[in-house]
Amino acid sequence: MKTLTHGCISVVALLSLSLFCFSAPAQDAQRDKQQSEIARKIVTISAKVKPGEVVVISGGGHTLPLMEALAIEASKGGARVAPLLVTTDRVQRFSLADVSEQYLGQPSPLIEWLKSVDVRIATPDTEDPKAVLDGVPDARLAKASRSDEVFRDALNHSKVRQVFIGVPTKTDADLVQVDWATYQQMIWNAINADYPQIADKGNQLKKILENGKTVKITSPTGTNLNFSLGKREAFVNAGMVAEQPAPDTPFLSRAASLPGGDLIVAPMESSANGKIVAPKDNCRPYEHLTGATYEFKNGKMTSFKAEGNPECFEKYFAAYGGDKDMFSSFQIGLNPALRVMEDGSDYRSGEAAGMVFIGIGNNQLWGGKNRGDFFWIIPVVKATVEVDGKTVVKDGQLVF
Repeated sequence: MKTLTHGCISVVALLSLSLFCFSAPAQDAQRDKQQSEIARKIVTISAKVKPGEVVVISGGGHTLPLMEALAIEASKGGARVAPLLVTTDRVQRFSLADVSEQYLGQPSPLIEWLKSVDVRIATPDTEDPKAVLDGVPDARLAKASRSDEVFRDALNHSKVRQVFIGVPTKTDADLVQVDWATYQQMIWNAINADYPQIADKGNQLKKILENGKTVKITSPTGTNLNFSLGKREAFVNAGMVAEQPAPDTPFLSRAASLPGGDLIVAPMESSANGKIVAPKDNCRPYEHLTGATYEFKNGKMTSFKAEGNPECFEKYFAAYGGDKDMFSSFQIGLNPALRVMEDGSDYRSGEAAGMVFIGIGNNQLWGGKNRGDFFWIIPVVKATVEVDGKTVVKDGQLVF
């Protein structure tokens, strides 16, 4: 629900495509060259595709040029590329808004594919999230997501390595109220970040968290939350999948996205106590939630209130079942090229260095115990994070 998208030719975050929509032949040739170079890096460096592996490439119709380039590069390297999986905003809108309710939430046919797929390279399905989701009742969205838990289980038990690709779009810049030139330049810089350096930083933090016991998070706006780590694995996304992931590891240990740069862990679900205060947040596309406070006792969210648009969260929350009110995840951004922008804007990337997000609801993909189809992340801007008393983030800046 809270995933943002990016795009002029594509949507959501990886290596640079073209910065503009070209029309002249020379510009088209330059764009094609850029796409080929990017596709080669994705196939060989990020996804590490090997000869003979089965590769599935998916995305929306607006990302088709990049999908074609990816298919060509994977084929050059000897991979067996399945027919492209392409959808459109119109198809997605119909499937959510107009399909008979009795057919909502049918199992994904991709579950069977997972048994034979080695690599999935995914580009964004949606070009305009507002057009797809606008006016669709939360109850229908909940029913449509009923099969998600089965699919997550299948992913966790598969061998699939996945790279998710996203590029900046004017639609996304408008969504977060950031000037298009500023936004796209920031995303391209983040895409071209020093990923080995980010990986090194992430692995340092991973070691701290996996050897730690307790975490305390505070913020100037009133956040004060404590929880236990419980020896859970922490997952670093540094834009590259592992060369040889260990068998039967959670899916996130075999997944990457660009711009990359974050660490996420599923702590002990019943251990969270305190409150999170989020002065600004987004709910649906172009819908904002302001002055939100979430209180927790023994991991369970015991109260929620907001100064502005509380019903956006309340209606969405009410439509779901399962462990929707349970503490589920803790995320810290690592990418120094991304920055939080809230002064006249509404941009809070989970990959921005020092940015903290707390999740409630499902956490299967990170090796947690929460089930159900609900997942919600809460931003903590300018957070201070202490692990066993050691400060690793201070006022929204990494300090380890």
